[in-house]
Amino acid sequence: MAQRRSLLLIHHRDVRSPFSATVPHYISTKLAATHTVHVICSADKDHDAGDTGNTSVVYHPIRTGNTRLVSTIAFFIIATLYATVLGARHRFDATYGFQRTLVQAWVGAIAGDSRFVAGLQVVPVRQKRDFVTSRQADMSPVERLSVMIWAGYAAAVKVALQRCDQVTCLTEGIRQVTEQEYGLDLSSATVIGMGVDTETFEPADGRQTGDSFSRPLTVTYVGSLGAARGLPHVIEALAECGETFEFHIAGDGQSGYIDAMQAKAVKLGVADQIVWYGRVPHSDVPGLLTRTDVAISPLEDIESYRISYPAKLLEYMAAGAVVMATDIPPHQRLITDGDNGLLYDGTATGLCSAIEQCLDDPALAGQIERTARETAEAHDWSTVVDKHAAALFPTATPNQATP
Repeated sequence: MAQRRSLLLIHHRDVRSPFSATVPHYISTKLAATHTVHVICSADKDHDAGDTGNTSVVYHPIRTGNTRLVSTIAFFIIATLYATVLGARHRFDATYGFQRTLVQAWVGAIAGDSRFVAGLQVVPVRQKRDFVTSRQADMSPVERLSVMIWAGYAAAVKVALQRCDQVTCLTEGIRQVTEQEYGLDLSSATVIGMGVDTETFEPADGRQTGDSFSRPLTVTYVGSLGAARGLPHVIEALAECGETFEFHIAGDGQSGYIDAMQAKAVKLGVADQIVWYGRVPHSDVPGLLTRTDVAISPLEDIESYRISYPAKLLEYMAAGAVVMATDIPPHQRLITDGDNGLLYDGTATGLCSAIEQCLDDPALAGQIERTARETAEAHDWSTVVDKHAAALFPTATPNQATP
């Protein structure tokens, strides 16, 4: 019987729920079936607070309070010490750190003489650098201190990336920009996209399909609310399309932005065609999607989106909705227009045309739903986690991890 492989995974968010730590959550829970998995993570959960995680995973949650700068520093120190102790004690086969925990994972790998793998879902410290560029003139003393700390951390990240055995990147864009940002050669990095839980996100039995759509359609958006999310043109489309569809919005953001969008809806006379759910627990999203006709991703074309992975599309597809999305690079990576979704030009007129296309050609809408589900099944988390396992344990044979 082959020896059971072991993993120490470190992340700055609470991995026990997939809400804000989707990739490490599924890596840890899926691998725990055949590996010994320990997780060091934050315990400051804002969502699904009752979720204690997978019982097969050994969690080491760290609670550091809600003061951002103090909490960040405290987590860094405690997680580094924790990684050192656990690494030396258990001598894991692999240690997996992500963009904000690369240093801790590097230290843990050294302590346990284990394989060190770095996972990048975003470009490390990039957002902090952009923050400095935009606010140099009016930063508070605390913000200036934060800038100094993040600058030092960026230097440590560069060293960690130079020392790791393997790098995984969520997208090719993240790999390229990280190379440029840190002056590194990441040509050997493995690009591994997001996955979807096709058992949790699945079409409801007997749900309405494209073959039986009727007016008004239910068009649903799930995600954060803010600039560049594209909500203005969807609200404008409500007015332009008449009463062709209702717009259901599940998510929250800055209150000022939401107030502005609600005022826009009132001004255009379409407020009664919008349902604002507010923030919806991740566990409730599958049910919400099964009750919609169309699921939309109206994002604008900005750099941070171009290098990101549109994971929400996979959940939309798995739930059996007709997916509509703006015709931008991240959406193009998953959607073939007219096959497993509809791409439009990011205008109210373009969205109205896509909606009318669904209503005028119900057979096409039904075919899109079926093909979209097939796309989602090809990205099931079991398949995606196998790719991470190959990066973590490259010498393992297919059955080596089985206890």
